[in-house]
Amino acid sequence: MSSLRVEPVVTDSFGIEPALRDDTLSVKLTGTGDMAAVAPLDMFLKDMQSEAMRLRVSAVEFDVRALYFLNSSCLKAFISFISRLGSQGLRCKIQFVTDARLGWQRRSLTALERMSPELVSIADT
Repeated sequence: MSSLRVEPVVTDSFGIEPALRDDTLSVKLTGTGDMAAVAPLDMFLKDMQSEAMRLRVSAVEFDVRALYFLNSSCLKAFISFISRLGSQGLRCKIQFVTDARLGWQRRSLTALERMSPELVSIADT
């Protein structure tokens, strides 16, 4: 499999660290997903879509355990990402790994799981 062609994102209050493990794109999000994070997240997810298609991965895993806030605009960026992958015919699994102690994470991401239950899952740790 080829090397990953998407760069990490680092701002004062938000970070995204991508990695390629076997045929899974792993993404660790940290910090605060507020209005300042919307544009970098949206751009990153568009790049990730291209990478997922190029590499024909079987899964994308988002580790949000170190994410302490996610506003609705950031959530919309994830919705767009999932929709774009589906519309391009890539049927990879998308999993969100959450911190069970941060109940808002599961509650917020449940909308994504309900939107596409055959592709999206949530794992509490």
